[in-house]
Amino acid sequence: MKLAEAVVEYRELSRKLHQQDLQQMAAELKRAGLEETLPATYTKRFGFNPAQSVDFYRTAEGRRIADTVLSYQTPSGGWSKRTDMGAAPREIGQAFGVEKNYVPTFDNGATSTQFWVMAKAYRATADRRYAEAAERALDLVLLAQYPSGGWPQSFPLRGKYHDLITFNDDVTSDLLRIVRAAARDDEGLGFLPEPQRRRAADSLQRGLQMLVASQVITGGTATIWGAQHDPQSLAPAAARAFEPAALATSESADLVLFLMELEQPTEAIKLAIVRAHGWFAENQIRGYRWEKAGGDYRELLPDKNAGPLWARFYEVGSDRPVFGDRDGSVYYDIRKLSRERIRGYGWYTEQPHKVLKQFAHWRQRHGL
Repeated sequence: MKLAEAVVEYRELSRKLHQQDLQQMAAELKRAGLEETLPATYTKRFGFNPAQSVDFYRTAEGRRIADTVLSYQTPSGGWSKRTDMGAAPREIGQAFGVEKNYVPTFDNGATSTQFWVMAKAYRATADRRYAEAAERALDLVLLAQYPSGGWPQSFPLRGKYHDLITFNDDVTSDLLRIVRAAARDDEGLGFLPEPQRRRAADSLQRGLQMLVASQVITGGTATIWGAQHDPQSLAPAAARAFEPAALATSESADLVLFLMELEQPTEAIKLAIVRAHGWFAENQIRGYRWEKAGGDYRELLPDKNAGPLWARFYEVGSDRPVFGDRDGSVYYDIRKLSRERIRGYGWYTEQPHKVLKQFAHWRQRHGL
């Protein structure tokens, strides 16, 4: 399919891919004499170890896992999350995932994880089925990129906050790593067709331009990024009721760490890194640690020897930590949150500390 150059075309492309998925499922149900889909099996992650080496896929167990993962690929080219793909292959008429409204998705490593499984399996076995599955997955990644350069949480689109450009849960950084590797023929991706690699190179450049353009500027000063951004205005956007439109530290640190991996960053990217590092350095919290203290949930505890912490969200403009509740209320004091939300979310993070630790070496490497 052709890449969309305008939002209207993009949404029509999404509709066609969604229809394609529905039509295949309807055909399977008819073939199997079923009136409704068989449920998929839930698991916390994917039901297999995604960190296995290429050699693993040369074993009988590796081939079994690869075949099972392959069976869960949607006609549109992606995969689900929280669906057990390590136990048994998908049956005819069985759902592609446990969350039927968000299949396929890029959330929580879905699709990107399976792409790498297919690439490793092909390197191990030279079985063209795995190469073709990786090509279809990369096609979906390329088609899912908004004309503005970002990616939604799920594609085909599913509505609400899922359609926003998503930095949360490493969605964007995972996909940027795929298109970068495809463009450079890294990680054993030499089997990808040359036209597809060229499209990946273009995708990478548009994604990088989007990151530079979406870095939040307040009062003339560049800061960091939100967890989600509007796909057209590129402004930070709210997601779930307890996730306000705000600066997001963990997600922004992941983006900066990706940008610092680039071998030849543009001047604009270098400036974005320097500015984000400066913001992290100025907004670190000292004297506390965020960890379990005898309970099953984390608390903010005084500790003069603790390393730096950052709140998960900061208010745009004031740089004050903010905390959202289930009813949409936003507070400056975490103690005002409902008990359920205090316990049910990661309100502080150490992730930006990685940026601070790597910055001096990165700056020296690029002569800054």
